[in-house]
Amino acid sequence: MRDPNSAIPEDATPALWRRYDEWRAGRHLRFNEKHAGALNSWRTRRGARQLVLLQVSALVVALVGAVTSFAAMWFVIPFVVGVIGSLLVQYALRIVTGSIAGTPVPALDEIQLAQRNSARSVGFFVLYTLMFIPYAILIVLGTHDSVNGQSVYGTGILLITLVAIAVALPTMLTAWWMNDPDPEDLVTSETERSHR
Repeated sequence: MRDPNSAIPEDATPALWRRYDEWRAGRHLRFNEKHAGALNSWRTRRGARQLVLLQVSALVVALVGAVTSFAAMWFVIPFVVGVIGSLLVQYALRIVTGSIAGTPVPALDEIQLAQRNSARSVGFFVLYTLMFIPYAILIVLGTHDSVNGQSVYGTGILLITLVAIAVALPTMLTAWWMNDPDPEDLVTSETERSHR
């Protein structure tokens, strides 16, 4: 399927880009095939929302570590725990949602494409809004004649954390918006697994 919102005409899209999109679509399909039977109990609206809340918790722990990095070196503990926890939950969310947020257009239907585009739009808005925080801190630090190295380091850690939050947001949104699966789909997937 071609992206109906694309400003680039299909005949003007370079062949390299089309091949890259096809490769990404194949990778997406292989990912979904590999994890087709995984985390079935989480593939409901309630399960997906619980994973989203777990992801929010992990990101809050990382954010606490980032804010602490301005004053103390022990920030590493909550920061690393939050980032690793976030990566693990993000992988589980990708499995549960079918990795819709990062999928190229050729592998999506119309509803999935609309959800992906909406989630990415919100994620981009959050990203550029959150980026003003470390930039404002750096501007304030730049007004001083001498700057504490820990403050610059803390700003860098905060920047990494805020980018991680914005990057995780599209997958979190698609998981939150996810409907319960159709019972017929569950019967079909159970039947397919029993025949393997």
